[in-house]
Amino acid sequence: MDKAAVDAYEAAVAAFLARRLAAMGPVESGLSEFYQHKLETGRILSRYDRELLVLLAGEARIVHAGIGIGQLSAALALQGSEVLGFEGAPRRHAAAEALRCELAPYARYAIAFARFPEGLPDAFDPAGATLLFTNVAAAWPDETYDAITAVMARFDRTILDLARFGQARQDPAEQAELAARIAQAGLVLRPLPFRAERTAFVEVRRAA
Repeated sequence: MDKAAVDAYEAAVAAFLARRLAAMGPVESGLSEFYQHKLETGRILSRYDRELLVLLAGEARIVHAGIGIGQLSAALALQGSEVLGFEGAPRRHAAAEALRCELAPYARYAIAFARFPEGLPDAFDPAGATLLFTNVAAAWPDETYDAITAVMARFDRTILDLARFGQARQDPAEQAELAARIAQAGLVLRPLPFRAERTAFVEVRRAA
């Protein structure tokens, strides 16, 4: 999508969220303070969301782990990718499904009501797919890191933010420690030149 299309999409999402919030309230709507702030400012898509739309334009298949209310995953599907999203929080999942039905009903976009990677079918073939993590800050235990890193090794590439992967990390030393932990699994990390502040997006691939 070009900038005009992204702007129009963002306005449509804002209108949808405003209607949902007014009809259901902040709890039942699934719109936490994080999303209410987005609605108040009109910036539904963050700067890194917009950069990811550019980076992933033309991508055939995307698995998006932790989609929240789905504002980015729906946009990725609308610009042509086949998207499988994961969201394990019931109200956020319901909001994402409602947004999908409202704005992307005919796109190749499905949402699993599950946490990643537990909800990934055993028969899923990750060949040719990109695994995407955005703003996943949930204080994961070690076993979750290990399980996710093992799954990452099955994908052609993974895009993640070292500043918001498993927990919030703004300290560069902590980000470097996480990068080293991922590299120990035989994966290679390459920084991405994102302009969004307070992010540390990287591309992760299997070692050659």
